[in-house]
Amino acid sequence: MKKLLLFLSICLIAASFNSCNNDDDNNSTDQIIGKWRVNQLFIKIDGQYEDDLLTECDKKSTIQFFENGTYQLNVFEFNDNESICVAQETINGTWENLDDHSYNLEDFEIPGITLSLEVNVTFDNNKMILTLSGTMNFEGEEIDVMVKIIFIDNDDFKPDNIIGKWQLEKEIENGIEHELTECAKKMNIQFFEDGIYEEKDFYNEGLECITDEVKKGNWKNLGNNMYEITDIDVPEIKVTFESANTKMIVEFSETIDNITHTEKLIFINVNS
Repeated sequence: MKKLLLFLSICLIAASFNSCNNDDDNNSTDQIIGKWRVNQLFIKIDGQYEDDLLTECDKKSTIQFFENGTYQLNVFEFNDNESICVAQETINGTWENLDDHSYNLEDFEIPGITLSLEVNVTFDNNKMILTLSGTMNFEGEEIDVMVKIIFIDNDDFKPDNIIGKWQLEKEIENGIEHELTECAKKMNIQFFEDGIYEEKDFYNEGLECITDEVKKGNWKNLGNNMYEITDIDVPEIKVTFESANTKMIVEFSETIDNITHTEKLIFINVNS
C-alpha cells in the first residue's frame, strides 16, 4: 500500500498542475516560480496517518515552475533489484494560479484508481506545501485520503552532513576505548546522496592487512540525529557531527544475551 500511495503522490504532483491552463498575466510574480525539491510526504488514509515514506532517493525529485506557465517534474525512484537510484522520464506540463491557490481534480484516473480531490498550494518561508484531500476509489472501495507533500526551495537545499567518505578513528564499547590496529583503522564507509552506502572493512591475516568483501546497503535520515542503516542488526543509530563536519560520531546500543552493550564509533572525513 505504501508503494501505491507514493506512486500516487508523484502522479498527483503532475496532475495537479497539468489540469490547469496557461495564464501569463497571473504567473509573472507568483511565489511558485522557481525550483522545488521534495522534502517530506504525509498521508492519511481513512483516518490512518502515515509519514516517513520518502527514501533519500525520492528526495532527489524536483519540480520547477517557469514564468511562462509551464513546469518540469523530475522524479527519482529506487530500483530495489539493482540497488540504484534511477531518474524517471521527465514530465512537462502547464500551471495556473487561480488566485485562491486552489485547484480541482475531477475523475482523474490512474489504472485501477479513481480520484476526486481538491488541491491546495501554500507557502511558508522557503517551503511549498501541496495538500490534496478527497476520495480515492480503489478495488471498488471508496477511501478518504489526504496527501501533504512539502517541498523546499532548491536554492536552500543543503546536502546531508553524512554524505561523503569517513574513516574509522576510534571504537569505544561500554565507555572503554578499544586499541585498534593500523589495519582496522583502514575501515571506511562512504555515503552517497541517493541513499546508498558502501563499507570497506580490513583485517589482519598474519603480517598482511586484508580487504574484506565490500558491504552495500541503504541509509535514511530519520530526523533528530537518528539514521536508519540497512544490513546491520541495529534498527537505528544516532549520528552527530563535530569540528565543521570533519568528524562523525556514531552511537548505538544492542542487547546480546540480555546484556546491553553501548557502542561509539568515531570517524574522520577523508577525500574520496
